[in-house]
Amino acid sequence: MTLIVKKYFTAVLLICVISSSFVLQSCKKSDDVKPPQGNNSKDFSWKEKISVADIPDAPIKGFLKGKELKIDYINFEKWRGSGDNVINFGDKKPSQNCGYVENDNAVTLMKKAGDIPKGEFVKSSFDANMDSFIADYHITEKDNMKKITVPWNCALFIEEINEEVVKGKIAICFKDEAKSWIAGKFEAIRCSN
Repeated sequence: MTLIVKKYFTAVLLICVISSSFVLQSCKKSDDVKPPQGNNSKDFSWKEKISVADIPDAPIKGFLKGKELKIDYINFEKWRGSGDNVINFGDKKPSQNCGYVENDNAVTLMKKAGDIPKGEFVKSSFDANMDSFIADYHITEKDNMKKITVPWNCALFIEEINEEVVKGKIAICFKDEAKSWIAGKFEAIRCSN
C-alpha cells in the first residue's frame, strides 16, 4: 500500500511542478515586451502594405518629397491639456531638449487624447482607418514650412518607455507622388508640454 501511495504522491508532485512552470510562464509582467523579429536588411523601400516585420533593424532614416531626411532629433511628447501623445522625427535640434523647432523637415505621428503604449501598433494599409491616430509631415523651403497630409500606413513597435526616453522602431509610408517614408530604430527624448 505504501508503494502505491508514494507513486501517487510522486505523480501528483510531478504534475504540480509541470503545471506551475506553465502558469509562471503565462504570468509574465505586461512590461515584458520583446521586440519582434525585424527586417535584418538595412534597406527599406516604400510599401503599400506594411507590418512590423518590414521595419529595418538599422538607425532611422527616410525620404521626404524625394530628398533624404537625416533625422537628428526625435521627441515623444505628452500634451498636458489634451492628453495627446506625439512622436516627432526631425532634421533639426532645438536649442534645448523639448524646445520648439522652426523651419525643419519632420514627420509626426500623433495619438489624439490617449497614450501610445508599449508594444505594437500597425496601420497596415493606406485605406485602414485609425480614428485616433494622425500622421503627416512638413518640409521647409526658403523659410516657408509646408504641411503635407496624405494617406499613410505605419508599423510601430515601442520596446521601452520611461521618464526620460522612449525606444522602439517604426516605418511610415506616405501615399504622395514622391513615395515619402521613414523607417528604422529610434530613441526619443521624453517631453511633457
